[in-house]
Order: sequence, then C-alpha cells, then structure tokens
Amino acid sequence: MTGRAPRAPAGRRGWLLMSRQRSSPLAAWFRASRRMLAAELSHGGWLNFGQFRWSDIRVLGGLRAGAGVIVPLVLGLITGHLEYGAFASLGSLPAGFVTFEGVSRTRLTAVVLAAFGMAAATFVGGAAVNASGWWLVPAVLVFSYLAGLLVTLGQRLSVAGIQVPIELLIASAIPLPPGDAALRAVLVLAGGLWQGALVVASWAFLPGGRERSSLAAAYRALGAYAAGHCRRLSGAGSVPPPAAFGADVLEDPNPLLRAQDRARLLLLLEEAERIRASLAAAASYGSLCTVLEPAVRVLDGLAGALEARRGYRERAAALEEAVAAIDLPRDVPWRWAAAGLLGQIRAAVRLLGRLGEGGYVPAPEAPPAAGRRRSAWRADLTATLLTLHANAGVSTEAGRHALRLAIVAAIGEIVAQASGLPHSYWIVLTILLVLRPDYASTIYRGVQRAAGTIIGAGLGVATVLLLHTGTAVLAAATGITMTIAYAVFAVNYLLYAVFLTDFVVILLTLLGQTAGQTAAARLIGTGVGGALALIGYLTWPSWGGESAQQKIARLYEAQGRYASLVLRAFTRPGRVDAAAVQSAQLTARRARSDAEASADRLADEPPRPPMTARLAYALTGTARRVAHTSLTLHAAVSAPCAGADGQAAASAGADGQAAVDRFADGVEAAAAAIAGSLRSLGPPGGLPPLREMQTALYNGLNGSGDGAGADGSAQGSGGLATCGMVLISSTDEFTDAFDTASDILRQNLAE
Repeated sequence: MTGRAPRAPAGRRGWLLMSRQRSSPLAAWFRASRRMLAAELSHGGWLNFGQFRWSDIRVLGGLRAGAGVIVPLVLGLITGHLEYGAFASLGSLPAGFVTFEGVSRTRLTAVVLAAFGMAAATFVGGAAVNASGWWLVPAVLVFSYLAGLLVTLGQRLSVAGIQVPIELLIASAIPLPPGDAALRAVLVLAGGLWQGALVVASWAFLPGGRERSSLAAAYRALGAYAAGHCRRLSGAGSVPPPAAFGADVLEDPNPLLRAQDRARLLLLLEEAERIRASLAAAASYGSLCTVLEPAVRVLDGLAGALEARRGYRERAAALEEAVAAIDLPRDVPWRWAAAGLLGQIRAAVRLLGRLGEGGYVPAPEAPPAAGRRRSAWRADLTATLLTLHANAGVSTEAGRHALRLAIVAAIGEIVAQASGLPHSYWIVLTILLVLRPDYASTIYRGVQRAAGTIIGAGLGVATVLLLHTGTAVLAAATGITMTIAYAVFAVNYLLYAVFLTDFVVILLTLLGQTAGQTAAARLIGTGVGGALALIGYLTWPSWGGESAQQKIARLYEAQGRYASLVLRAFTRPGRVDAAAVQSAQLTARRARSDAEASADRLADEPPRPPMTARLAYALTGTARRVAHTSLTLHAAVSAPCAGADGQAAASAGADGQAAVDRFADGVEAAAAAIAGSLRSLGPPGGLPPLREMQTALYNGLNGSGDGAGADGSAQGSGGLATCGMVLISSTDEFTDAFDTASDILRQNLAE
C-alpha cells in the first residue's frame, strides 16, 4: 500500500475537494474576497460616517491655507486674467493640505517638493491629453504607483506625494499644447510656492510656542507616570510610562526661535529623558512615593510654566523652593534613586528659570560642520532609498497597496477615456483618495466621500443660485468654502468632502461652466471611482493585513534580530555575515513600515481595547528608538570604528566579547517576550535582566582596556575609548527601550 497513490474521495464532494486543492491563487483571492464581503455585510455597521473629532479643528491653519487659494484668484480678477489665477489657485489647493504636515523646515520642504512635483505632473497631464487622451493611462499608472509607495516614508511625504497624481488629473481636464502646458505648470508651481511662503510667514507668530507646548506635554506625562506608580501600589490603577517624547518639534524648531532658547529647550528635553529613566528605575521601591507625590506637583508646575510662556524666573524660584522642601529620608535603600531624581528635577527647574534670557548656552550637541551636514543628508537619502527598495515588491503591505492603487487607477482612467463622460477625471481622483492600504478604511472612506459629494453637490448648486450676483462674490465664496474644508479636514472626512465639493462646483461656475452639470458629473465620477476602488480591493485584498498586535509583534522580533546581529558584528568586524545583517535590516524596515501604518489606521477607528491607537503609538515609538540605535551602531561598525584592514578598533577582549554576546542573546529574548505578549494580549513574561547584562558588558569592556583586542592585535588608545562609548550608550538605549515596552504592556494588559 505504501507505493500506491492515495485514493481520491468519491462523489461530488470529493471532486469539489480535489478541484479546490488544484485551484489557482486567483481563485483563492476571489473566495476570500467573497467571504470578506459577506462578513462585512453580516455584522452591520458598515454605513459608518466616522468620528467627529472637533478638538482637531484647525482654524488658524485653515485661514492660512484658504488665503493661499483665494489670493491667486483675486489677483487673476484684478489683472483681468482669471484663468491664470485659477491655474495658480489649483496649484495652491493641493499644496495647502501639505502645509499641515511636518513641523517647521520639514513642513516647508514637503510643500516645496509637492509644488515641483505638481508642476511636472501639470505639464505631463496637459501635454499628454493634447496629443492623445490614452497617453494619460501610463502616466496615471506610474504616478499612482510612486504615490502609493511613498506611504512607507511617513505621513508627511505620503500626503505630499499623493498631490502629484491628483494635479496630473486636474491638468488633464484642459488639454494644452506644450508651450501653454509649460506656462500652466509655472503658474501651478507659483501657487504651491505661495503656500510655502505663507508657512514661512506663520513662523513670525509665537515663535517657540509649539516647542514649549511639546515640552509641557512631556513633563505633564512624567507627572502622570509618577502619580500612576503610587496609585498602582495602592491598588487604584496606574498609567503606562511615556514611551518616548516626541522630539520632532524641538529637532525641527521654528527658525525664528532664539538660539539660546532652543538650546535650553533641548536641555530640558534631555532632562525629561533622564527623569523618565529615573522614574522607571524607581518603580521597584514602593516607599519612594513619599518623595514622588510632592515631585508630581513640581513636574506639573514645570508643565504649567511652559504653557504659560511668561514669568519663568518667578515660577522657577517657587518650584525650586518646593524641591528643596521635599524631605529625603536617610538610611533607606532607595535614597540614591530619590536623590538622583530630585537632582534632575532641580536641573530642569533651573533651566526653566533661564528661558528668555540672553547669554551663552552650551548646546547639547555641537552644530554639525558643513561636511557633516552633507554626510547626514546623504545618509538620509540612502535610508530613504533603502526604505523604498525594501517596500517595492509585493511582500509588504505598502508594496501591495502601491501596485493595487496603480492598477486600479489605470483601469479607472481607461473607463474614463472610453466612456467620454464630462469631467471624467473625477473617477480616478476618487480612486486615489478612497483606495487605502486596508479594507476598513477603503470602504468607510468610500461611503464618507459618496455621502459628502451628494451633500456638497447640492450645497454648491444652492450657493451658486443664491450668490450669482457677480464674479467677485463667487470668488469670495470659493475662499470661504475652501477655508472651511481645510479647517475640518482632520475633524471628519465626510464633512471635508462636503465643503470640497461645494468649492469645486463654485470654482467651475466661476470659470464659466454650469453648476448643475458640474454637480452631476462629480456625482457620477465619485460613484464610478468609489465602486472601482472597492472592487479593486476585494479582488486583491492585502494578505499582510493582520491585526495591529501581530504586526507590532513582528516588528519587535525583526528589530531584536537586527540589533542582535549588529551587536555581534561590532566585536567581530569582518567575521559576521554582512549579507545577513543587511537582510535583517531590510526585514526590520519592512516590519516597521507595516506596524506604523497599522498604528495610523487605528487612530481613525473607534477604540477597541486593549489594542488602542495610544498603545500602538507607544509601542511603535519605543521600537523606533531600537531601530535608530541599531542603525547608529551599524554605521559605527562600517565606518568610524573600522580600521584600514577592516578590523574594528573597538574589538573587545574575550570577556568583553562574551558579555556582548550575552547581551545580544538577551535582546533577542526580550524582543521575543514582548512579541509573545502582543500575540496573546497578556502581560509579558519575565524579560532577561538586560540592565545587569549591560553592567557586566561595561565591566567587561573596561577590563579589556585599550590594549589587545580579541585576536591579540594592538588597538589604538583612542579607538576603544571612542567606539566603546558608542557601544555602551547603544546598549543602555536598548535596555531602556525594551524595559519601557515591557512596562507599557504590563500596565495596559494586566488582568
């Protein structure tokens, strides 16, 4: 019997089973899509218009971006060239959305990149359609794929990138010969850069306000963590520790902020990091609450002073007296921890008192020289290209999304060209705005956009009929509606779609088209595009679309593996497979892109504890610290700490190398414990004692000295001192990050 083939099941059931076993992957996709649709319709609630987050309304930002749209129109009216003003306004409109991304210089660079990209797309769109409308199909395919792939680079560049194919389609509505298309591209560029000029002008208002608010939030979070520690001991619940403070605002400060204030704010951020580490270390001492409770009031006072933005010296004097009044008991085992914590708080209070003063302030780190800035720029560009390369295939969610978006958008353009519908570009525009990396966001955004378009079309027609008293009044109406659309964009997508459609109807009426026809074309295009987006997703769903906790678990496993390999390579330069390290880095990049995209989507959905958007952001933020530390260590292996013969100057002795190996094993074990906790949604098991391992590593490196390395070769006196400190600081950061992640999970997933 062993040599005989297994007998097939008899009857129709057996035939069906065998045919399913032989079915193609395409058939499996369609079966899964059918199950997905049936499940979605069965549980109800799919007609979801989303949350209305009124706290996210952006009044000042809406006024700024709205001015960017209305001013070109007004200039066109004044000069008698309304069409030129409309072209510049259509370039300013998409760029206005980019002005809400980034902080200061990063926001400006995103706007500038979007402006130049839109100008190029405007020329291609107008000239291509002038030659033949079918040339637009490959252009849509390429531009849509690149825009979808930019999701991997974060929200800022993703928002900037999607404006490029949008402008391509807007330009296709008016075919122009190359010369006129070039003129229109220049006007679009001017409109986009005008939004950038408004961003620069906004820097003059309250310079340092965002930086102080960011720091205030950090110190308030520290106070909440300290208070939560004491509540946990009394059985009244607790709060998780802050994973990592958002340093984006301080790393990209307002250029008009005084150098002295920026340096002091950076020093305050460093003190906040030290206080966070001290609070985490103090968690094992229960009776320390006698010191923590008054310290909470000081931390809250620091946050309040930063938010008030005045009277720093007087507030700091009162807070310093409060710190001095805290009683520090003698002869208790935790006295050293309390003394260190109070010293750090006192240093933060003194820095607060000097805000607004002049004089020299030693910066936390020396400003980079021109050559180092160029090297940093090249390193950032290399990292960006590596990230895009890592996600270019179909093995990642971002890669699948980019390919799916490109194919569905190209099909939409084919439908638009073949149908001959007026304003048919709305079909592809809807696809670009509705089709998201995950199914839930796609269907919900499609429903919201359809409902918003129906309401907005009616509102637009009503606005035109009521205000059809002159061109100037209609121009003012476009500015008002677009300002409202910018302001409510983060509040609710349906609300934004209402006012955007209202704007489009009024603008096209201003350019001489009939409001009723414009509204009808918009409704048809939105319906067709939304249907194609949904069909496209159901045809090829993202099989990598696992739950958020699974993606974050895979992120920690990948980061732990990469960190472990880099640590081993640091003490064995040239003896650890470089290809394996590079492969681990690529895997970690892919896992990070998927996990951070999943965290972003959780923020747009109703909270479903325990895996909430707040928890996901905290865990991905901590994982980002592990990633940055691994990259720093990897760079030290390949360049600054490598000798002429490829052997690292930081090669440790036998004791140091063994300590590094033990710590690398501990990092992988810690990452596995955190991943296991995420998959089971239960508190993490015992992590390896990373802090003790890190101390042993430090002692092992100290014992190896600056003399012979692991292979007996002599090392330079400065090599181990410099590179050894890189290793020590990196292992300290690894320890703190994994301990923080474990504490966050324990606080959120405790039974």
